[in-house]
Amino acid sequence: MGLRMKPEIQKLIDDATEIFDQMTGIKVTLRNAGREKNQCPDGWVRINHQDAPIELAVQVKKNLTRATVLLEKVQPLLPQKDRLLVTTYVTPPLADLMRRAGMFFMDTAGNAYINKPPLFVFIKGNPPPGKREKAHTTRRLFKPAGLKVLFTLLNVPDIANLPYRKIAEMTDVALGTVEWIFRDLKEMGFLIEMDKRERKLIKLEDLQKRWVEAYPDQLRPKLIIGRFNADNPEWWKTINPMDYAICWGGEVAAANLTQHLKPEKIIIYGRKLPGKLIIQNKLRKTDEGNIEFLEPFWKFDHAFANKGIVPPLLVYADLMATGDDRNIETAGIIYDNHFA
Repeated sequence: MGLRMKPEIQKLIDDATEIFDQMTGIKVTLRNAGREKNQCPDGWVRINHQDAPIELAVQVKKNLTRATVLLEKVQPLLPQKDRLLVTTYVTPPLADLMRRAGMFFMDTAGNAYINKPPLFVFIKGNPPPGKREKAHTTRRLFKPAGLKVLFTLLNVPDIANLPYRKIAEMTDVALGTVEWIFRDLKEMGFLIEMDKRERKLIKLEDLQKRWVEAYPDQLRPKLIIGRFNADNPEWWKTINPMDYAICWGGEVAAANLTQHLKPEKIIIYGRKLPGKLIIQNKLRKTDEGNIEFLEPFWKFDHAFANKGIVPPLLVYADLMATGDDRNIETAGIIYDNHFA
């Protein structure tokens, strides 16, 4: 017997496969998930085409973002398997991105991409379904304050055992917010409590992915202090960030961690704009600059702090947020070296 599928997941798959059948005349049959959840998270579909049935493992993502697509490219949930991502709606830019990444998809608007010879289908541009379900409210865990707390927990998991008041102090968020965040963690299956003083984070890989997905839209825009340009594109090579109370993020940090990337855009995290650094290197403020200053949002110490580099999880998120192929490749190296 297969695992019982959640009704909301089955409905989304049914809606997507039904509209696919209507659009293409190709029949898709849904099968329940197998015994091993990691082999087949949300079931299998069989596509009957020219007497050559195609079987694809299904992954359901109700709300799809660019970050989700890029994460799946770097960290495939089902490596070595043909998989189909089923979602509510895929915008034309996301459809193009997924085609370039070789990711098969279907949505409930009739958009789809499957390239499994002899079958080739690519449909994009269908508008969202007219009758939209009311969007679920984003949990506080993935709002800005929640992402700050979660970032600290992912980097220093032991603090989960501290009193909520102490965690609030360490993360600069309100006590009530911490209580809500831990409630979300428990309800979403990311935290188990043995007793009131012993808590443990679980499913860390999934939790890291969710953090990286939410960070570009929910938290990062609130951290931006300013953008600058420099006459000398290699000005940063002679800088010791520790002299200016700053640390490198993004491409410069990735280059230091992997020796695999030639930085083109500079991300700097610092509590305030370092006037001495700006004057000495003749940095000019401009909205279109390739030098970006952001405010740090963590207080914990980590292994790379004395090298002037942000925690690797943030380097990874910075790279993934760019959508640039060379950055995504480097992000994959950082993931393998620090998280896999």
